[in-house]
Amino acid sequence: MNFDLPPTGTDPSPAFVNAIACQDWLVTVPLANAVQAQSMFLRQLNLLHRFALPASERFAILDTLRGPVSDVQGDAVKKFASKPLPFAPHEQAALDSTLNVWHMLALGYLRCFESLCAGDSGVITTAVLQSKRTLLAGDQELAAKIAVLAQRTLSVFADWQVDLCRGEQLPDPTYWKKLHQIFSAAETLGIAARAVNDPVRHGNAPTSALAAYGECNLLSTANPYELPARHLAWVARWARRWGAKLALLKMPPEDIRNRAVPLWVDLESDRPASYAPRASSSGRWLETTELRKSLVARIALLEQGRAPAQLQLGDDVTQPAAGQLLERVLQRWCKGGVPRRHERRSASGTCNFIAGFEAVHYHLSGRQMFHAPSRDDTTLRREREQFETFGDHSHKAGSTGGEEGASNLENWEIMDDWRLLDESATGLRISRPLKEGARIGAGQLIAVKTQDSQHFTLGNVRWALREGDASLAAGIQLFPGQPRPVAIRTVEADGRGTWRPGFLLPEAADLKEPPSVVVPVGTFRIERSIEVMVDEKLRVLKLSRVLDRGVEFERCNFHD
Repeated sequence: MNFDLPPTGTDPSPAFVNAIACQDWLVTVPLANAVQAQSMFLRQLNLLHRFALPASERFAILDTLRGPVSDVQGDAVKKFASKPLPFAPHEQAALDSTLNVWHMLALGYLRCFESLCAGDSGVITTAVLQSKRTLLAGDQELAAKIAVLAQRTLSVFADWQVDLCRGEQLPDPTYWKKLHQIFSAAETLGIAARAVNDPVRHGNAPTSALAAYGECNLLSTANPYELPARHLAWVARWARRWGAKLALLKMPPEDIRNRAVPLWVDLESDRPASYAPRASSSGRWLETTELRKSLVARIALLEQGRAPAQLQLGDDVTQPAAGQLLERVLQRWCKGGVPRRHERRSASGTCNFIAGFEAVHYHLSGRQMFHAPSRDDTTLRREREQFETFGDHSHKAGSTGGEEGASNLENWEIMDDWRLLDESATGLRISRPLKEGARIGAGQLIAVKTQDSQHFTLGNVRWALREGDASLAAGIQLFPGQPRPVAIRTVEADGRGTWRPGFLLPEAADLKEPPSVVVPVGTFRIERSIEVMVDEKLRVLKLSRVLDRGVEFERCNFHD
C-alpha cells in the first residue's frame, strides 16, 4: 500500500507549527471573503503538507483548521453549484480552489494516518497492519487515535466528492483507489467500525471510518450529478447521516428474503460500489437492511402527513419533493438500482441541439418570436404604461424587451452540433468539445434532431458532466412524439394569467406514454385549468400530475 506522499522537510515553514499558533493565525483570515480565505488556507496547507511535524501535532493543527475551512468552502460553492457548463472563468476558478483545498486537507490527514500505520521501514504492508492490529488490541488510546484519523481522512474525501458533483465532475479512478486503500487499512487494523466523535460534521452523534466510507459509496450510487443543487444537498446530508446504518460483510448475506440488496465493492479496485459482485478476493458487501428500514418508515410517515423536519430530514426539506427523493435513493441504495426501461445501443453520427425553453419554442415555431394570441386588459394596461414612459420603441413588433430581447434572439440562432454516443427509445448520450457551443445544465429543456430524424424531439438534460479538460458529455431524456409549439395561460377564479409559450405532445402508444403538455416551471397545480391556443383554436385542459420537472419546465398529464 503506497499513498505516494511527497517527502517532508523544514524549509519553507508554514505560518504556524502548532495548534495554538494556528488559532492565532485564523484570526487574520477574512472568513467572509471566500476567495481570499481559500487562497490563504491553500498556501498554508501546501506548506504544512511538506513540513516535518509529529503526527499528533499535525493532526491537532488540521482539526483546528477543519471547521473554518468547511464554513468557507460552503460559501465558495455558491459561485459554481447548479451553473451550466462550461463554467465562466470566475466559476471555474471557484471550483478549482474549492477542490484544491479539500485535496490538500485530505492529504494532510492521510499523512498522519500513514505515519501511524507504517512500520519501521515506512512501508505499509498487510503484515505490518496485522502486527499493528495486535498492538492496538492492548493499546486502546492508540487505537482510538488511528480510528479518528481514518474517519477524518475519509470524511474529507466525502466532502471533496460532494463538491466534485456540484462542479459537474465525477471522482476519478485515483480518488477511488486511495479511498479503498485507506478503508482497507482501517479494516485490517480492526478500527473501521470503532465509534469516534466528529463535532464538525456530526455534532454529538457518534460516527466511524466505516460510516464515512459508506457515505462516499452511497453518494456515488445515488447518481447525484442528475440532481438539482438543492436536492443534491439533501442527499449528501442523508448519506452523511445514514452512513452509520451500513454494516460491512466479507461474504454475501445467506438469507436475502428479508434483507435489502447489498452494495458490493472491490477494495483493490479503482471503482465505486456497484450492484453486481465480481470474482475478487478483496470484495466486500455493504449491508443496507437497516438503512432500508429507516427509509421505508420515513416515506410512510411523510405519506401520513408528517413534516420532513420532524423526521430529521432537514429544516429546508419540503414535500412532495422529499418523498420522491427518498423513493429514488431507496431504489438505488437498497433495491439494486434502477433498471433501464429501454435497451440502450451504441450509436454514431452528429445531432443538432437547441437549449433553453424560449429558444426551443422559437426554432420549432419556424423561427417566429412568441406573441400572445390576444391582449387582455392587463396586457393592454401594461403596454399603455410602457408607451407613456418609454415611447413607442419599447414594444415594437418582434421586441421582447429592448436589448435583452435582441441578445436572446442572437443566442437562439445558435444550434450546437453534438456527437452521438448511444441511444434508446427515450434517451441519448452525446458529447462535444467543452468550450464549443451554448452552456447547458441539468434540468434544461432542449430539442434534439439526429441524422435519422425528420424533426426535432423535445427532451430534458438529465445530466451534464465535464470529462477531462476538453470534453462535455450529457445524458438526454427524450419526450416521445412530435412537439407542437402552443401558447398557454392559466385560468383562475379571479381571472386569467399571461399568455406564455408551451408545447403539446401527442400520445405515444408504443411507449405507453400519454399525451402531455410542457409548461413553464411553476405552472402545475392539481386540477388547475389552462387555456391552450392551437392554430387559433382554444382548448381548455386540466392538469392532473407532473411527469417530468426541470429548472425551467414541467411536463404534465392533462384531461379535458
